[in-house]
Amino acid sequence: MVKVLDDQIKWLTSAFKDAGLWDDTLMVLSSDNGGFVGGVAECDEIEASWMPKVGNGTSCFNLESGANNYPLRGGKYSSFEGGIRVNAFLSGGYLPETVRGTQQENMVTISDWYATFCALAGVDPFDSKAAKAGLPPVDSINLWPLLSGSNSTAPRAEYLVNANALVKDNWKLLKGRQVNSGWSGPRYPNITSAGNEVGHVQLDCSGGCLFDVANDPSEYENVASKHPEIVAQLEARLEELSATIIKKDGTKDPLCDETARTKWGGFLGPWIE
Repeated sequence: MVKVLDDQIKWLTSAFKDAGLWDDTLMVLSSDNGGFVGGVAECDEIEASWMPKVGNGTSCFNLESGANNYPLRGGKYSSFEGGIRVNAFLSGGYLPETVRGTQQENMVTISDWYATFCALAGVDPFDSKAAKAGLPPVDSINLWPLLSGSNSTAPRAEYLVNANALVKDNWKLLKGRQVNSGWSGPRYPNITSAGNEVGHVQLDCSGGCLFDVANDPSEYENVASKHPEIVAQLEARLEELSATIIKKDGTKDPLCDETARTKWGGFLGPWIE
């Protein structure tokens, strides 16, 4: 799979260069999440959101369980660093030479690319329709001053992972039952991991788990008992931010598929204005 990805990137960059567009191009390649570290599940008959009659994700038929996020804890579907701390890189002739080949360790979320691209295109990221509907503002920050080297100060200091996880500065707070809570070794999966997958390990954080992800990125030590005041602060902030999460009941609109197929010339698109 990595070989295919490498080939595709080569074809894309070659096409841009052949067309004389590479000098004006900013290419961003980013992973969406860490690799899956659970076991191979049996396919069941539960209807999935994107494909009927397939439950248990897709691990039951595509063996997506062969990932290794070492030395980070957990993996895909978890709030540990193995699930949410991923690789990304920038390339292209538009990238200033002063930052080419450098490494950026500041906090960046995938949602920040929206405001960053808007700024580069000269577009205001503010969503007036959403504001009129009473929806929360777009959670995206323009990172171009940081990434281009014109500003060394990180604009983002926190991000809401989900209703049970918050990262603020060097701290991460986890609440509730955490899945995919184990660690893999340098060589994983292996002959001893079958039936003992990292993804089958759970951690009870009902009282709050606190990790210093800057100094302990593998999240070996829960320091909640050492810093109860920080736990309290982050719990209050987590409750505040969680109130902005848009809830959905999972009801499927029967017009969704039909409208998306017919309204946009065979391409899937929004069916609600």
